Amino acid sequence: MASVVAEPLTVAPVVSHIPWWRGKLVQVAGIVALMYVVYRAWALEYPWPERLEWNALTGHLDAFQTWLIDERNAEDQGFVFGIFDGFATFVDNLVNWFSRLLLWLTWVGTAVASTLIALRFGGWRAAAWVVGALATFAVTGLWSESMQTLALMLAAVGLSLLVGIPIGILAGLSNRFLKAITPVLDAMQIVPTFAYLVPVVILFSVGPGAAVVSTMIYAIPPAIRITALGIRGVPVNTVEAATSMGSTRGQVLSKVQLPLSRRTLLLGVNQTIMFALSMVVIAGLIGGGGLGDVVTSGLYSNPALAILGGLAIVVMAMALDRSTEAVADRTDPTHFHLTERRRGRLRLATVATVGGTLGAVALAKALGAGAIFPGTRTAQDWLLAHVQALLDYIQDPTTIVFSFTEPLGNFIVVHLVQPLLQFLVEAPWLTTLVGVTAIAFVVSGVRPAVVTLAMFTIIGAIGMWEPAMETFAQVLVATGLTVVIGVALGVAAAESTAVSKTLRPINDVLQTLPQFVYIIPFVYLTPISFVPGIVASVLYAFPAVVRLVERGVRDVAPESVEAASAFGATRRQVLLKVKLPLAIDAVMLGVNQGIIMVLGVVVIAGLVGSAGLGYLVAQGLQRGQFGLGLVASIAILALGIALDRVTQASRRAGREAVK
Repeated sequence: MASVVAEPLTVAPVVSHIPWWRGKLVQVAGIVALMYVVYRAWALEYPWPERLEWNALTGHLDAFQTWLIDERNAEDQGFVFGIFDGFATFVDNLVNWFSRLLLWLTWVGTAVASTLIALRFGGWRAAAWVVGALATFAVTGLWSESMQTLALMLAAVGLSLLVGIPIGILAGLSNRFLKAITPVLDAMQIVPTFAYLVPVVILFSVGPGAAVVSTMIYAIPPAIRITALGIRGVPVNTVEAATSMGSTRGQVLSKVQLPLSRRTLLLGVNQTIMFALSMVVIAGLIGGGGLGDVVTSGLYSNPALAILGGLAIVVMAMALDRSTEAVADRTDPTHFHLTERRRGRLRLATVATVGGTLGAVALAKALGAGAIFPGTRTAQDWLLAHVQALLDYIQDPTTIVFSFTEPLGNFIVVHLVQPLLQFLVEAPWLTTLVGVTAIAFVVSGVRPAVVTLAMFTIIGAIGMWEPAMETFAQVLVATGLTVVIGVALGVAAAESTAVSKTLRPINDVLQTLPQFVYIIPFVYLTPISFVPGIVASVLYAFPAVVRLVERGVRDVAPESVEAASAFGATRRQVLLKVKLPLAIDAVMLGVNQGIIMVLGVVVIAGLVGSAGLGYLVAQGLQRGQFGLGLVASIAILALGIALDRVTQASRRAGREAVK
């Protein structure tokens, strides 16, 4: 048993022999201090030189958009647009098929079928979640819109998993393949959705097809990343043992790696659902319809209705999450041994589910039940009145809520964002470029430093240096808050079942409630341009950090924990010396995903007054300046790639330190 914990317990002695002045934190502090001295001496004297900027890029991109539109509108569209049209037609038909099925079932049949299926495959708890979700759709008067969104999500999540899981398995088995696709995954998650809405609409036309494609672009990367993490998390000695016994690669994958990574794969499904539902609102802008359309239209004309639409999205996400998890647990072969008698009972239960569903549909049609839940107008009006009263209270500057949030907003701006923003924007460009490259080298090594140098050079070359530094300041503050909150709560959740159960619904709400919905109250609560965007970024990003950190700490081998405890380690020592070092992969992936998700909200922040790249992307969309918006998006992508490489390399370095 002692040999099991030998590796993690040797981390501390190795670190203790490193002189304090050679520690990474001290070196980073020294670099920042030098940058600050130069900033104080030559502030605003050396901005990024115009002769190093490629100012024609925006015009070229505008011309490319014009060409795409002309090609789309041409009589002979050609083979390429034929492929796009074919896929869009396929997705449109898939979504419409799901929609027609739900309408054909009637509201009674849909409710009975959903409940019986959840009961059969997930148990009574899953069925209770489904009933609660259906009741919410009915009471809020949003049954029809909820069914439209459910049809869209069934198509988008299904296609995302169909693409993401196989690619994730390949990425988990091959380091070379993972490195090759990582830049693509970064681009899919980091490039603001608004930036590719116009190209998606041009290529796929407005409608469910374009909405599903936009959703898939954002939802596929977490499925790939987390699937790869699960495959790579299987102990090497287990794989080697299976191989030594004559198992083929396919048998090792199907009999060892996939079963042992089941929980992580489930987390991938969960996050794919969450990411997809977070895109519902944006999908509504390009023909997705459903609850997304309710939220986007309500924000300008009826904020209370937008809140109800957001609530329906959250409830749908929680019901899908709980149901899929329950199904996975009940079908886990390690939990249940299927005897012939049990198989027979399950077959009877399946037949009863199908029979009950068909019987309910037949009875509903005989009694004339409609496709939409009837008679909810009064309940909706009552809810709208009370939600509007709450919004009026929140927006009142005399309330105690406002007296708390305004000083908090002032503190964030005055003591965090503004000093960092001035430091990054006003410092000589060469100092900042060399400084961030040196920090990347100290933290992560040569390759991340080279990537950082290249990405920041690209930002300056496309004429986005100053707005990128403004965004960089906001991202650093938001990421810092996200990581501190996320890691702390993730560790607490891993160590306490009660904390985990308490945080879970909160995480679900924050990850699925559209940013458009919860950013609006903060505009009134903290009427300072930077703060609503930073708050929205933190609220949206930290649940992913919490989930990944919790799963990583919980999945540490019990033998390692038991051995450390047997040697007399306290609970705190076990956490710091065993669990966190062994969970470094999941922790750093959480940090990485937190950064990416913070960057994903940058554009939303631009819509409510935050400066920087997000504002330029939003301005490009609103004013039809495609080139400007895409150039700003390229700068966001470059910033994200630099931060991603540094955190990924730190993750590998942490793993090597444990070994």
